[in-house]
Amino acid sequence: MYLTLKLKKNFDYSHQIEIGKSIFSHTREVIENEFNPDKCIIITDENVFKIYKQKIKKELTGNSKHFHIYVIPADEKSKSQKTRDFLENEITKLRLSRDSMLIAIGGGVVGDITGFLASTLLRGIKYINVPTTIIAQVDSSIGGKTAINTKYAKNLIGTFHYPSFVLIDTDFLQTLDMDEYLNGISEIIKTSLVGLENTFSFLEKNYKSVLEKNENVLLKLIKDCVSFKSKIVMIDPTEKNWRKILNFGHTVGHALESLSGYRIKHGFAIAEGMITESYIAFVTNGLSEVDLLRIQYLIDILNLDKKFRRKISFNKAYDKMLYDKKKIGNSLTFSLIKKIGLCSFNNKVNKHIIELAYRH
Repeated sequence: MYLTLKLKKNFDYSHQIEIGKSIFSHTREVIENEFNPDKCIIITDENVFKIYKQKIKKELTGNSKHFHIYVIPADEKSKSQKTRDFLENEITKLRLSRDSMLIAIGGGVVGDITGFLASTLLRGIKYINVPTTIIAQVDSSIGGKTAINTKYAKNLIGTFHYPSFVLIDTDFLQTLDMDEYLNGISEIIKTSLVGLENTFSFLEKNYKSVLEKNENVLLKLIKDCVSFKSKIVMIDPTEKNWRKILNFGHTVGHALESLSGYRIKHGFAIAEGMITESYIAFVTNGLSEVDLLRIQYLIDILNLDKKFRRKISFNKAYDKMLYDKKKIGNSLTFSLIKKIGLCSFNNKVNKHIIELAYRH
């Protein structure tokens, strides 16, 4: 006996993204006016909660008994099965309903694990993302990717689960230390390389203002990146095709990040990935020598290349790359730029070329 169960997905993932300065209090307005949940579970990390505990209470939770806060360590290692299990057990004690809501207030780790929990608790509940780092504001908070890491590689367990609202308040960036700040600038460079030639030129001309944390320059860069990524996600919401260009630098970068035991920050790992993968693009994908040197120079002058790859043998790095999600069969594929502002995807590259670029 054979049956055909015909199912068509007709889900609406539409949601608002608000970007601005001093707008965190709008989160409370959105919750009350748009969602009216029976419970709100806030997930944040120790660093954010230490600095913004009073702000969260004053502008979001007040004295309401509907809000519950869980604080996790401020570390990539928190994006783990262990932390997920802890949060699942604690949150389910609250006796959630489908009208309950999660709220992520933090960087990419907090956003990823909160989104993942929202996708699995009661088979899916709503969540709001309030990213507090540059890297989360321009990248991980946009597009519905959720994930946790395993001992084998980064982001191997995950889902697509879109937030119901994203609020990007640049006030949170004022308390970032220089390392975390530059960590986020790396993702801005990546986005400009795959699709925003004018933004890359703007970065070249204004790199001193970037290093000085000029608020107007930073707000422009964030708006450029969020607008571009939003357009890509609308074209390819589940990363079947064009969205893959946003993974430029990530095949090598994720391998280095994982091999460091997550001691090297994501953005710095991606910077090293961009250097290596730009050279692969130069050898195989028509990237000009002029553009290659422009990329290397900007990464250098912003002090993003920590040269961690010099401490890791190519064979170790390559073995880790083989866990990459973009692999087709046994072949590693890369998203590679053709010129600054133009990128292609699903480029198969043989091991010899990858090694040549890695050692370059």
